Amino acid sequence: MCSERTVGIDSSKQRFERWATRSCLLCVLVYTTGCAQVLYQRTPTGKFFGRLNVEWIAPNLFVYRPDATEPLTFTAADGSFIRPQLMYTDGGSIPRLFWSAPNMGPWDFAPGFIVHDWLFLQHRCKVGDWHEYSFERSADILAQALKTQMAQTGLPDPVALWAIYEGVRTSTAKASWDSSDCRIPPGSALPMPSGALGAPGPMPIRILTIDIK
Repeated sequence: MCSERTVGIDSSKQRFERWATRSCLLCVLVYTTGCAQVLYQRTPTGKFFGRLNVEWIAPNLFVYRPDATEPLTFTAADGSFIRPQLMYTDGGSIPRLFWSAPNMGPWDFAPGFIVHDWLFLQHRCKVGDWHEYSFERSADILAQALKTQMAQTGLPDPVALWAIYEGVRTSTAKASWDSSDCRIPPGSALPMPSGALGAPGPMPIRILTIDIK
């Protein structure tokens, strides 16, 4: 009798735990979707132009090399003009765990990721107009770049935009922003700051070219 009652109690407890778990997941999904829609609606678009060239150097290490005639540029909604220079990149710094999710691969929004990488690098190296961009503004510009690409393809994904935007605003991202790690590939036209690392590597292999008009 006692064992039967215990089984009944355990069964009820398990059903409650399953219900509570599903309810929490549903609340998180509704909250996330709502936040994503708000962010997407309030984010303006900008304009891309030029050609994006990426070269392989080593596993998970690439070089963005500006095109000689039509380098990649992004004009933000406020008129800011961003033209990335020669630099190392790994595309979007998205944890590998999420790469299989739709629109969460490190190269799914390559032009936007390159622009964002450049804002980080010029801040760390203190070159160009680095003083005009704050950490918060760099995240906003990435959101604009992502929405611009989504608008161009006609495939909006507010949840992906929100997830990436929140990811580049974390304390880990801020630590990277404040880092003194200034790695500039050999051959860069940028002035080499004191302490910069121009780490030479193997002969690069071009693996990606994207024309944006």
